[in-house]
Amino acid sequence: MLATTAACHRYSDVRPSPLTLADEAAGVYQTNVYLDPAYIAMPANKLPAVELKAESDSTVTLMYTKQYPNKVVQRIAHIGLNSQMEVIQLTVAGLNIGSLQKDRVFTNYGMEKTGKVLRLSVASPLQENLGFTGYRTTN
Repeated sequence: MLATTAACHRYSDVRPSPLTLADEAAGVYQTNVYLDPAYIAMPANKLPAVELKAESDSTVTLMYTKQYPNKVVQRIAHIGLNSQMEVIQLTVAGLNIGSLQKDRVFTNYGMEKTGKVLRLSVASPLQENLGFTGYRTTN
């Protein structure tokens, strides 16, 4: 009886804590010509990237970095995250600006794998419209 209790106790000590939506979404996302053929003529080091940084359990800050023709960084704070089935919806001021979900991904070398795919579409009168499809490369 003692061994069983100890084993259960140790198991609960090593079990990871549940992730928040922000933890699931946070990371760096990159695009490539397989995800967005519009970049076919652009070198890989000039492709745009997005970083999502956790603010709270259900909000993130988005940093969109465009490398070409000039480096431009757009920042959108307080993006709300809502889980719907197997999709995380990204919203700002009640407007849906994108989604994050597991999907087929083709890496820069054309290899297919399953990964998290971020799709964004943000229309802004103050900044350049932001459209992005990319897969998570880091946490």
